[in-house]
Amino acid sequence: MEKGLDSVIKGGGYREAGNVAFSACQSTSKSYKQHEAWIYDKILVNDGNSYNKATGTFTAPSGGIYVFTWATLTQPGKAAHPYLRVNGHYKGFTAFNNTRTSQSVWSSGSNTIVVRLKKGDKVDVASGYLAAYARENFSSFSGWKIY
Repeated sequence: MEKGLDSVIKGGGYREAGNVAFSACQSTSKSYKQHEAWIYDKILVNDGNSYNKATGTFTAPSGGIYVFTWATLTQPGKAAHPYLRVNGHYKGFTAFNNTRTSQSVWSSGSNTIVVRLKKGDKVDVASGYLAAYARENFSSFSGWKIY
């Protein structure tokens, strides 16, 4: 406790060995093909350095229970079906589609999932159903280890 408190007082923030958490968003609006991994390249937090902003992939540094959350905003006339993948297999789902409406409606969606991972498991978000369009800053991906 004293070591952690000393770190906060000195301005280094509180980081204990083994803690894993990341949060990132898109710096620009992007279109994605079906099954293409989404790239969240604006890092907000990357404790444990397990999130790769170039690939959009989180790699579990150790086994355990993890929480992942993702949110997306798409504009009128566009669709998004961001699905969470673990080792290429879809585990969590979100979908919204504005392609068949004449209204100027912005759509957003989000989801949170708890998964058990093994060391080295890969987690990302990909377009699961259709090509997708995601707006900058409003589209994010985060995760952290519970235990």
